[in-house]
Amino acid sequence: MVALFICSIAISAGAQKHEKQKAKEARSDLSPVIWRDRGDIGGLNLIYGAGGKEHAPDPNAGYTFVKEDMSGTSPKFDVKDTQGVEWRVKLGAEPQSETAATRFLWAAGYFVDEDYYLPLLKVTGVPKLRRGTDFVTEDGAVSGARLKRKGKNIKKIGNWDWFKNPFDGTRELNGLRVMMALINNWDLKNVNNVVYQSDGEARYVVSDLGASFGKTGNNISRSKSNVEGYGKSKFIDKL
Repeated sequence: MVALFICSIAISAGAQKHEKQKAKEARSDLSPVIWRDRGDIGGLNLIYGAGGKEHAPDPNAGYTFVKEDMSGTSPKFDVKDTQGVEWRVKLGAEPQSETAATRFLWAAGYFVDEDYYLPLLKVTGVPKLRRGTDFVTEDGAVSGARLKRKGKNIKKIGNWDWFKNPFDGTRELNGLRVMMALINNWDLKNVNNVVYQSDGEARYVVSDLGASFGKTGNNISRSKSNVEGYGKSKFIDKL
């Protein structure tokens, strides 16, 4: 009975959180796109991903703290580098799995954020954070960080729903669903699906891929960035 009571509280809390995060659908007269042919996949650089080496953050550069972000479950804050480029830094269990997941989706033809992983970076002006203090030292050394580049020519114009979108029934959307199963991404809330305005298009993106490469299941059994758990998962059920 105690276990059932605890589970009911967790489910109720999750439902309330979902309502608070309920996303607005994008309204745009731009041409919607969700997939693009990458050509020769074998020629793509999966080390650097969508942003390429030219957009990669310099691990030896100085970064300045801008503000902390309290959305989602992972510790996050914004920084600016010496070139004036802004980055969203994510800490915790998701940085490695999310960075790897963007490489797979990008290679398969889907739009992704320009994510990079840095085992260590130095940030000045970091105040006492409300989350993520275990990953930041007093002198501003940040460990295990995912950096998402904030592009000046990319604007978020809304969110999209897995079951109500312009691509319902298409091979491209079904392929994206398969990719979610392949990487074991279990955090499929609509708030994680973003529509970006870029180059005259409305690009449909799964923007938060951190809950990948672990075990799927309920609140107790599922995991993120768990290589051993992911390796035991079955993708092909039977032949």
